[in-house]
Amino acid sequence: MKQNLRVMISTGHLGTAPSSPESYYRGLETNPDYVVADGGSSDPGPVYLGEDINLGQFAREEMELFVPSTRKKGIPLIIGSAGDSGSNRGVDEFVGMVKEIAREQRLPKFKVGYFYSEVPKAIVKSKLGKSEGLGGFPALTGEEVDNATRIVAVAGAHPYMKLLDMGADVIIGGRSGDIAWTAGPCIRAGFPEGLAYHMGKMIECASLVAEPFMGKETVIGTITKNDIRITPYHPDQRCTIGSVAGHSMYERETPYFEHALGGTLDMRACRYEQADARTVRITGAKWLLAKELRVKLEGAKKIGERYMGFVGVRDPHVVKNIESAIEWSKTAVARRFPDTKYELYFHVFGRDAILKELEPVKAQPAHELGLVVEGVAPTDALAEKITDFATRMFFLSRIPGVKGTAGTAATTKKTMKSSPGYMWNVNHTIPIDDPLELFPVHVTEAGV
Repeated sequence: MKQNLRVMISTGHLGTAPSSPESYYRGLETNPDYVVADGGSSDPGPVYLGEDINLGQFAREEMELFVPSTRKKGIPLIIGSAGDSGSNRGVDEFVGMVKEIAREQRLPKFKVGYFYSEVPKAIVKSKLGKSEGLGGFPALTGEEVDNATRIVAVAGAHPYMKLLDMGADVIIGGRSGDIAWTAGPCIRAGFPEGLAYHMGKMIECASLVAEPFMGKETVIGTITKNDIRITPYHPDQRCTIGSVAGHSMYERETPYFEHALGGTLDMRACRYEQADARTVRITGAKWLLAKELRVKLEGAKKIGERYMGFVGVRDPHVVKNIESAIEWSKTAVARRFPDTKYELYFHVFGRDAILKELEPVKAQPAHELGLVVEGVAPTDALAEKITDFATRMFFLSRIPGVKGTAGTAATTKKTMKSSPGYMWNVNHTIPIDDPLELFPVHVTEAGV
Protein backbone atom coordinates (compact mmCIF):
# COMPACT_ATOMS: atom_id res chain seq x y z
CA MET A 1 0.00 0.00 0.00
CA LYS A 2 1.17 3.53 -0.82
CA GLN A 3 2.25 5.64 2.16
CA ASN A 4 0.26 8.58 0.84
CA LEU A 5 -1.95 9.59 -2.05
CA ARG A 6 -2.11 13.13 -3.48
CA VAL A 7 -5.20 14.54 -5.20
CA MET A 8 -5.08 17.85 -7.10
CA ILE A 9 -8.00 20.16 -7.94
CA SER A 10 -8.10 23.59 -9.59
CA THR A 11 -11.82 24.38 -9.81
CA GLY A 12 -14.86 23.97 -7.59
CA HIS A 13 -17.22 24.39 -10.56
CA LEU A 14 -15.78 23.43 -13.90
CA GLY A 15 -16.58 25.79 -16.75
CA THR A 16 -17.85 28.82 -14.85
CA ALA A 17 -14.45 30.51 -15.24
CA PRO A 18 -11.12 29.10 -16.41
CA SER A 19 -8.71 27.56 -13.91
CA SER A 20 -5.52 29.55 -13.39
CA PRO A 21 -2.94 27.78 -15.58
CA GLU A 22 0.02 29.03 -13.51
CA SER A 23 -0.96 27.33 -10.26
CA TYR A 24 -2.38 24.36 -12.18
CA TYR A 25 0.96 23.59 -13.81
CA ARG A 26 2.82 24.37 -10.59
CA GLY A 27 0.77 21.66 -8.90
CA LEU A 28 0.99 19.26 -11.82
CA GLU A 29 4.78 19.46 -11.80
CA THR A 30 4.73 17.75 -8.39
CA ASN A 31 3.15 14.65 -10.02
CA PRO A 32 -0.05 14.17 -8.01
CA ASP A 33 -1.69 10.76 -8.13
CA TYR A 34 -5.02 12.12 -9.41
CA VAL A 35 -6.48 15.31 -10.85
CA VAL A 36 -10.16 15.89 -10.07
CA ALA A 37 -12.75 18.57 -10.78
CA ASP A 38 -16.29 19.35 -9.72
CA GLY A 39 -18.28 19.57 -12.95
CA GLY A 40 -21.51 20.91 -11.48
CA SER A 41 -23.72 21.74 -8.57
CA SER A 42 -27.33 22.16 -7.52
CA ASP A 43 -26.38 25.45 -5.83
CA PRO A 44 -27.33 27.71 -8.80
CA GLY A 45 -30.89 26.40 -8.70
CA PRO A 46 -33.17 23.91 -10.45
CA VAL A 47 -33.23 25.44 -13.95
CA TYR A 48 -30.01 23.71 -15.04
CA LEU A 49 -31.40 20.27 -14.28
CA GLY A 50 -34.87 21.18 -15.49
CA GLU A 51 -33.76 22.63 -18.84
CA ASP A 52 -30.68 20.36 -19.05
CA ILE A 53 -28.35 23.28 -19.77
CA ASN A 54 -24.88 24.31 -18.63
CA LEU A 55 -24.21 27.28 -16.40
CA GLY A 56 -20.67 28.13 -17.49
CA GLN A 57 -19.11 28.98 -20.84
CA PHE A 58 -15.59 27.63 -20.30
CA ALA A 59 -15.96 23.85 -20.09
CA ARG A 60 -14.11 23.28 -23.35
CA GLU A 61 -11.21 25.51 -22.29
CA GLU A 62 -10.95 23.71 -18.96
CA MET A 63 -10.97 20.28 -20.57
CA GLU A 64 -8.34 21.38 -23.09
CA LEU A 65 -6.17 22.21 -20.07
CA PHE A 66 -6.93 19.03 -18.11
CA VAL A 67 -7.00 16.23 -20.68
CA PRO A 68 -3.69 16.69 -22.58
CA SER A 69 -1.70 17.64 -19.49
CA THR A 70 -2.86 14.65 -17.41
CA ARG A 71 -2.55 12.18 -20.29
CA LYS A 72 1.03 13.25 -21.02
CA LYS A 73 1.92 12.49 -17.41
CA GLY A 74 -0.23 9.38 -17.09
CA ILE A 75 -2.27 10.90 -14.24
CA PRO A 76 -5.91 9.78 -14.01
CA LEU A 77 -8.46 12.58 -14.45
CA ILE A 78 -11.86 12.47 -12.69
CA ILE A 79 -14.78 14.83 -13.36
CA GLY A 80 -17.91 14.62 -11.19
CA SER A 81 -21.44 15.94 -11.91
CA ALA A 82 -20.64 16.61 -15.56
CA GLY A 83 -22.61 19.31 -17.34
CA ASP A 84 -23.66 21.04 -14.09
CA SER A 85 -26.63 18.82 -13.25
CA GLY A 86 -24.97 15.47 -13.95
CA SER A 87 -27.64 14.61 -16.52
CA ASN A 88 -27.10 11.94 -19.15
CA ARG A 89 -26.73 14.69 -21.75
CA GLY A 90 -24.02 16.33 -19.64
CA VAL A 91 -22.09 13.07 -19.33
CA ASP A 92 -22.34 12.37 -23.07
CA GLU A 93 -21.26 15.92 -23.88
CA PHE A 94 -18.13 15.63 -21.74
CA VAL A 95 -17.25 12.16 -23.03
CA GLY A 96 -17.55 13.55 -26.54
CA MET A 97 -15.40 16.52 -25.58
CA VAL A 98 -12.67 14.22 -24.26
CA LYS A 99 -12.70 12.23 -27.50
CA GLU A 100 -12.55 15.38 -29.66
CA ILE A 101 -9.63 16.83 -27.72
CA ALA A 102 -7.77 13.50 -27.83
CA ARG A 103 -8.31 13.25 -31.58
CA GLU A 104 -7.40 16.87 -32.33
CA GLN A 105 -4.22 16.69 -30.23
CA ARG A 106 -3.43 13.16 -31.39
CA LEU A 107 -3.10 11.78 -27.88
CA PRO A 108 -2.21 8.09 -27.59
CA LYS A 109 -5.20 5.83 -26.96
CA PHE A 110 -6.64 5.72 -23.45
CA LYS A 111 -9.77 4.50 -21.66
CA VAL A 112 -12.63 6.83 -20.78
CA GLY A 113 -14.97 5.58 -18.07
CA TYR A 114 -18.36 7.17 -17.45
CA PHE A 115 -21.60 6.56 -15.62
CA TYR A 116 -25.12 7.91 -15.78
CA SER A 117 -27.26 9.21 -12.91
CA GLU A 118 -30.68 9.86 -14.44
CA VAL A 119 -33.37 7.66 -12.91
CA PRO A 120 -36.37 6.39 -14.90
CA LYS A 121 -39.61 7.67 -13.41
CA ALA A 122 -41.00 4.13 -13.23
CA ILE A 123 -38.26 3.20 -10.77
CA VAL A 124 -38.98 6.24 -8.61
CA LYS A 125 -42.71 5.49 -8.63
CA SER A 126 -42.05 1.90 -7.59
CA LYS A 127 -40.41 3.17 -4.41
CA LEU A 128 -42.81 6.01 -3.51
CA GLY A 129 -43.99 4.27 -0.35
CA LYS A 130 -40.41 4.10 0.93
CA SER A 131 -39.31 7.61 -0.08
CA GLU A 132 -38.42 10.24 2.49
CA GLY A 133 -38.47 14.00 1.98
CA LEU A 134 -35.43 16.11 2.87
CA GLY A 135 -35.41 19.65 4.24
CA GLY A 136 -39.14 19.75 4.92
CA PHE A 137 -40.22 18.43 1.51
CA PRO A 138 -43.61 16.69 1.65
CA ALA A 139 -44.17 13.05 0.76
CA LEU A 140 -43.33 12.34 -2.86
CA THR A 141 -46.30 11.61 -5.12
CA GLY A 142 -46.61 10.08 -8.55
CA GLU A 143 -47.92 13.42 -9.84
CA GLU A 144 -44.78 15.24 -8.72
CA VAL A 145 -42.60 12.55 -10.28
CA ASP A 146 -44.41 13.08 -13.58
CA ASN A 147 -44.12 16.87 -13.23
CA ALA A 148 -40.32 16.67 -12.99
CA THR A 149 -38.67 17.14 -16.37
CA ARG A 150 -35.91 14.77 -15.24
CA ILE A 151 -34.67 13.17 -12.03
CA VAL A 152 -31.09 12.33 -11.10
CA ALA A 153 -29.71 10.26 -8.26
CA VAL A 154 -26.67 11.49 -6.33
CA ALA A 155 -23.87 8.94 -6.58
CA GLY A 156 -21.36 8.12 -3.90
CA ALA A 157 -17.75 7.01 -4.33
CA HIS A 158 -18.70 3.59 -5.66
CA PRO A 159 -18.94 4.13 -9.46
CA TYR A 160 -15.61 5.96 -9.42
CA MET A 161 -13.94 3.00 -7.71
CA LYS A 162 -15.61 0.58 -10.11
CA LEU A 163 -14.43 2.50 -13.18
CA LEU A 164 -10.88 2.69 -11.83
CA ASP A 165 -11.03 -1.08 -11.37
CA MET A 166 -12.07 -1.29 -15.03
CA GLY A 167 -8.92 0.55 -16.07
CA ALA A 168 -10.35 4.01 -16.81
CA ASP A 169 -7.75 6.76 -17.32
CA VAL A 170 -10.37 9.52 -17.49
CA ILE A 171 -13.70 9.31 -15.65
CA ILE A 172 -16.77 11.44 -16.45
CA GLY A 173 -19.32 11.10 -13.68
CA GLY A 174 -23.03 11.79 -13.58
CA ARG A 175 -24.58 13.59 -10.61
CA SER A 176 -22.45 12.89 -7.55
CA GLY A 177 -21.95 14.01 -4.01
CA ASP A 178 -19.26 16.68 -3.81
CA ILE A 179 -17.01 14.48 -1.67
CA ALA A 180 -17.36 11.34 -3.81
CA TRP A 181 -14.85 11.70 -6.64
CA THR A 182 -11.97 12.47 -4.27
CA ALA A 183 -12.97 9.83 -1.73
CA GLY A 184 -13.27 7.09 -4.36
CA PRO A 185 -9.62 6.75 -5.38
CA CYS A 186 -8.48 7.23 -1.77
CA ILE A 187 -10.71 4.44 -0.43
CA ARG A 188 -9.76 2.20 -3.35
CA ALA A 189 -6.09 2.69 -2.43
CA GLY A 190 -6.80 1.46 1.10
CA PHE A 191 -6.90 4.69 3.10
CA PRO A 192 -9.44 5.17 5.95
CA GLU A 193 -12.91 6.07 4.73
CA GLY A 194 -13.34 8.89 7.25
CA LEU A 195 -10.17 10.63 6.12
CA ALA A 196 -10.96 9.95 2.45
CA TYR A 197 -14.41 11.51 2.60
CA HIS A 198 -13.13 14.41 4.68
CA MET A 199 -10.43 15.16 2.12
CA GLY A 200 -13.17 15.19 -0.49
CA LYS A 201 -15.00 17.75 1.61
CA MET A 202 -11.91 19.88 2.13
CA ILE A 203 -10.81 20.21 -1.50
CA GLU A 204 -14.18 20.16 -3.30
CA CYS A 205 -14.03 23.94 -3.93
CA ALA A 206 -10.29 24.04 -4.70
CA SER A 207 -8.65 27.28 -3.51
CA LEU A 208 -11.66 28.45 -1.48
CA VAL A 209 -10.15 26.39 1.35
CA ALA A 210 -7.18 28.77 1.49
CA GLU A 211 -6.64 32.47 2.15
CA PRO A 212 -6.67 35.15 0.97
CA PHE A 213 -9.71 34.48 -1.19
CA MET A 214 -8.82 33.44 -4.74
CA GLY A 215 -11.05 31.46 -7.07
CA LYS A 216 -9.89 28.84 -9.59
CA GLU A 217 -6.43 28.27 -8.09
CA THR A 218 -4.96 24.84 -7.47
CA VAL A 219 -4.73 22.98 -4.17
CA ILE A 220 -3.51 19.46 -3.40
CA GLY A 221 -4.82 17.20 -0.67
CA THR A 222 -2.54 14.48 0.68
CA ILE A 223 -3.95 11.51 2.58
CA THR A 224 -2.10 9.00 4.75
CA LYS A 225 -3.48 6.34 7.07
CA ASN A 226 -3.32 8.88 9.92
CA ASP A 227 -4.16 12.31 8.51
CA ILE A 228 -4.87 14.58 5.55
CA ARG A 229 -2.94 17.71 4.59
CA ILE A 230 -4.16 20.56 2.40
CA THR A 231 -1.69 22.78 0.50
CA PRO A 232 -2.42 25.61 -1.99
CA TYR A 233 -0.27 26.09 -5.08
CA HIS A 234 -0.73 29.79 -5.69
CA PRO A 235 2.38 31.33 -4.12
CA ASP A 236 0.36 34.03 -2.35
CA GLN A 237 -2.16 31.68 -0.77
CA ARG A 238 -1.87 29.68 2.43
CA CYS A 239 -4.06 27.24 4.31
CA THR A 240 -4.63 28.25 7.91
CA ILE A 241 -6.48 26.56 10.73
CA GLY A 242 -9.22 29.15 10.34
CA SER A 243 -9.59 28.85 6.57
CA VAL A 244 -9.59 25.05 6.61
CA ALA A 245 -11.83 24.57 9.65
CA GLY A 246 -14.20 27.19 8.28
CA HIS A 247 -14.43 25.42 4.93
CA SER A 248 -15.10 22.15 6.70
CA MET A 249 -18.14 23.70 8.37
CA TYR A 250 -19.79 25.62 5.55
CA GLU A 251 -22.91 24.76 3.48
CA ARG A 252 -24.30 22.42 6.11
CA GLU A 253 -27.19 22.49 8.56
CA THR A 254 -24.73 21.16 11.13
CA PRO A 255 -20.96 21.59 10.77
CA TYR A 256 -20.27 18.13 12.17
CA PHE A 257 -21.92 15.80 9.66
CA GLU A 258 -21.94 15.24 5.90
CA HIS A 259 -24.31 12.62 4.56
CA ALA A 260 -23.48 10.60 1.46
CA LEU A 261 -24.58 7.37 -0.14
CA GLY A 262 -23.58 4.60 2.25
CA GLY A 263 -22.94 6.58 5.39
CA THR A 264 -22.17 9.81 7.20
CA LEU A 265 -18.93 11.73 7.59
CA ASP A 266 -18.55 12.49 11.31
CA MET A 267 -16.30 15.51 11.95
CA ARG A 268 -16.98 16.00 15.67
CA ALA A 269 -13.53 14.81 16.72
CA CYS A 270 -11.54 16.59 14.02
CA ARG A 271 -8.37 18.41 14.95
CA TYR A 272 -6.74 21.07 12.77
CA GLU A 273 -3.05 21.87 13.10
CA GLN A 274 -0.69 24.16 11.19
CA ALA A 275 1.76 21.70 9.63
CA ASP A 276 3.88 24.40 7.99
CA ALA A 277 3.44 28.00 6.89
CA ARG A 278 1.06 27.04 4.05
CA THR A 279 -0.27 23.58 4.96
CA VAL A 280 -2.87 22.41 7.48
CA ARG A 281 -2.94 18.88 8.91
CA ILE A 282 -6.33 17.36 9.80
CA THR A 283 -7.08 14.26 11.89
CA GLY A 284 -10.08 12.68 13.60
CA ALA A 285 -12.75 12.26 10.89
CA LYS A 286 -14.80 9.07 11.07
CA TRP A 287 -17.10 7.34 8.60
CA LEU A 288 -20.35 6.02 10.09
CA LEU A 289 -21.82 3.25 7.96
CA ALA A 290 -25.51 3.63 7.17
CA LYS A 291 -27.88 0.97 8.45
CA GLU A 292 -29.76 1.20 5.15
CA LEU A 293 -28.58 2.28 1.70
CA ARG A 294 -30.58 5.36 0.74
CA VAL A 295 -29.80 7.50 -2.28
CA LYS A 296 -30.78 11.14 -2.70
CA LEU A 297 -32.90 12.12 -5.71
CA GLU A 298 -33.07 15.57 -7.30
CA GLY A 299 -35.84 16.64 -9.65
CA ALA A 300 -37.12 19.93 -11.06
CA LYS A 301 -40.46 20.94 -12.53
CA LYS A 302 -41.19 23.88 -14.80
CA ILE A 303 -43.24 26.80 -13.51
CA GLY A 304 -43.20 28.93 -16.66
CA GLU A 305 -41.27 31.23 -18.96
CA ARG A 306 -39.44 34.20 -17.45
CA TYR A 307 -38.57 37.75 -18.48
CA MET A 308 -36.74 40.51 -16.64
CA GLY A 309 -36.94 44.30 -16.73
CA PHE A 310 -34.83 46.94 -15.02
CA VAL A 311 -36.01 50.12 -13.31
CA GLY A 312 -33.78 52.98 -12.15
CA VAL A 313 -35.20 55.33 -9.51
CA ARG A 314 -33.51 58.65 -8.61
CA ASP A 315 -36.43 60.85 -7.61
CA PRO A 316 -36.05 61.30 -3.82
CA HIS A 317 -39.80 61.12 -3.28
CA VAL A 318 -40.13 57.85 -5.19
CA VAL A 319 -37.04 56.43 -3.47
CA LYS A 320 -38.63 57.22 -0.12
CA ASN A 321 -41.93 55.67 -1.19
CA ILE A 322 -40.64 52.77 -3.26
CA GLU A 323 -43.05 50.31 -1.63
CA SER A 324 -45.94 52.43 -2.87
CA ALA A 325 -44.46 52.39 -6.37
CA ILE A 326 -44.11 48.59 -6.23
CA GLU A 327 -47.69 48.26 -5.03
CA TRP A 328 -48.86 50.49 -7.89
CA SER A 329 -47.17 48.18 -10.39
CA LYS A 330 -48.60 45.05 -8.77
CA THR A 331 -52.13 46.47 -8.68
CA ALA A 332 -51.96 47.69 -12.25
CA VAL A 333 -50.89 44.25 -13.47
CA ALA A 334 -53.64 42.55 -11.47
CA ARG A 335 -56.26 44.85 -13.03
CA ARG A 336 -54.92 44.42 -16.56
CA PHE A 337 -54.49 40.61 -16.35
CA PRO A 338 -57.35 39.31 -14.19
CA ASP A 339 -57.76 35.55 -13.84
CA THR A 340 -54.32 35.05 -15.38
CA LYS A 341 -51.70 32.78 -13.86
CA TYR A 342 -48.42 34.62 -13.34
CA GLU A 343 -45.77 35.48 -10.74
CA LEU A 344 -44.06 38.84 -10.22
CA TYR A 345 -40.91 39.53 -8.19
CA PHE A 346 -39.33 42.90 -7.39
CA HIS A 347 -35.67 42.94 -6.28
CA VAL A 348 -34.72 46.34 -4.88
CA PHE A 349 -30.97 46.90 -5.17
CA GLY A 350 -29.81 49.61 -2.80
CA ARG A 351 -32.26 48.44 -0.14
CA ASP A 352 -32.60 44.67 0.37
CA ALA A 353 -32.27 42.82 -2.97
CA ILE A 354 -29.72 40.36 -1.59
CA LEU A 355 -30.90 39.55 1.94
CA LYS A 356 -34.57 40.53 1.56
CA GLU A 357 -36.28 40.47 4.98
CA LEU A 358 -33.00 39.46 6.67
CA GLU A 359 -31.32 42.75 5.70
CA PRO A 360 -30.17 44.36 8.99
CA VAL A 361 -29.58 47.88 7.59
CA LYS A 362 -32.97 49.56 7.68
CA ALA A 363 -32.27 53.25 8.35
CA GLN A 364 -29.84 54.10 5.54
CA PRO A 365 -31.79 54.33 2.26
CA ALA A 366 -29.72 54.85 -0.85
CA HIS A 367 -30.08 58.04 -2.87
CA GLU A 368 -30.95 55.92 -5.93
CA LEU A 369 -32.38 52.44 -6.36
CA GLY A 370 -32.27 49.78 -9.05
CA LEU A 371 -35.14 47.33 -9.34
CA VAL A 372 -35.03 44.05 -11.23
CA VAL A 373 -38.58 43.04 -12.17
CA GLU A 374 -39.07 39.33 -12.82
CA GLY A 375 -42.19 37.98 -14.43
CA VAL A 376 -43.05 34.29 -14.82
CA ALA A 377 -46.04 33.04 -16.82
CA PRO A 378 -47.09 29.84 -18.62
CA THR A 379 -46.21 31.11 -22.11
CA ASP A 380 -43.34 33.12 -23.49
CA ALA A 381 -45.60 35.82 -24.95
CA LEU A 382 -47.54 36.28 -21.72
CA ALA A 383 -44.40 36.40 -19.56
CA GLU A 384 -42.91 39.09 -21.81
CA LYS A 385 -46.12 41.12 -21.88
CA ILE A 386 -46.69 41.05 -18.12
CA THR A 387 -43.06 41.82 -17.28
CA ASP A 388 -42.97 44.69 -19.77
CA PHE A 389 -46.17 46.15 -18.35
CA ALA A 390 -45.04 45.79 -14.72
CA THR A 391 -41.74 47.48 -15.55
CA ARG A 392 -43.33 50.44 -17.37
CA MET A 393 -45.75 51.03 -14.53
CA PHE A 394 -42.82 52.47 -12.54
CA PHE A 395 -42.45 55.18 -15.18
CA LEU A 396 -46.17 55.90 -14.87
CA SER A 397 -46.39 55.38 -11.13
CA ARG A 398 -49.24 57.37 -9.55
CA ILE A 399 -48.26 57.62 -5.92
CA PRO A 400 -49.30 60.47 -3.62
CA GLY A 401 -46.95 63.45 -3.77
CA VAL A 402 -45.59 62.95 -7.30
CA LYS A 403 -45.51 66.32 -9.06
CA GLY A 404 -43.38 65.76 -12.17
CA THR A 405 -44.91 64.87 -15.52
CA ALA A 406 -41.78 63.46 -17.18
CA GLY A 407 -42.03 60.04 -15.53
CA THR A 408 -41.03 58.74 -12.12
CA ALA A 409 -38.35 56.23 -13.17
CA ALA A 410 -36.07 55.14 -15.98
CA THR A 411 -36.75 51.69 -17.43
CA THR A 412 -35.29 49.28 -19.95
CA LYS A 413 -36.61 49.92 -23.46
CA LYS A 414 -37.35 46.23 -23.89
CA THR A 415 -37.61 43.48 -21.33
CA MET A 416 -35.05 40.69 -21.52
CA LYS A 417 -35.75 36.99 -21.88
CA SER A 418 -34.27 35.02 -19.01
CA SER A 419 -34.05 31.34 -18.16
CA PRO A 420 -37.39 29.64 -17.51
CA GLY A 421 -38.74 29.38 -14.00
CA TYR A 422 -38.24 26.01 -12.30
CA MET A 423 -38.60 24.74 -8.76
CA TRP A 424 -37.17 21.76 -6.95
CA ASN A 425 -39.99 19.27 -6.54
CA VAL A 426 -37.97 16.11 -5.88
CA ASN A 427 -35.61 16.33 -2.90
CA HIS A 428 -36.04 12.90 -1.41
CA THR A 429 -34.23 9.66 -0.63
CA ILE A 430 -35.20 6.16 -1.67
CA PRO A 431 -33.77 2.80 -0.58
CA ILE A 432 -31.53 0.77 -2.88
CA ASP A 433 -29.91 -2.63 -2.52
CA ASP A 434 -26.61 -1.89 -4.24
CA PRO A 435 -24.69 1.43 -4.37
CA LEU A 436 -24.23 0.93 -8.13
CA GLU A 437 -27.88 0.06 -8.72
CA LEU A 438 -28.85 3.41 -10.30
CA PHE A 439 -25.47 4.26 -11.81
CA PRO A 440 -24.66 2.14 -14.89
CA VAL A 441 -20.94 2.27 -15.72
CA HIS A 442 -19.36 2.17 -19.18
CA VAL A 443 -15.89 2.30 -20.68
CA THR A 444 -14.99 3.60 -24.14
CA GLU A 445 -11.77 4.52 -25.91
CA ALA A 446 -10.30 7.87 -26.94
CA GLY A 447 -7.12 8.91 -28.72
CA VAL A 448 -5.33 7.78 -31.86
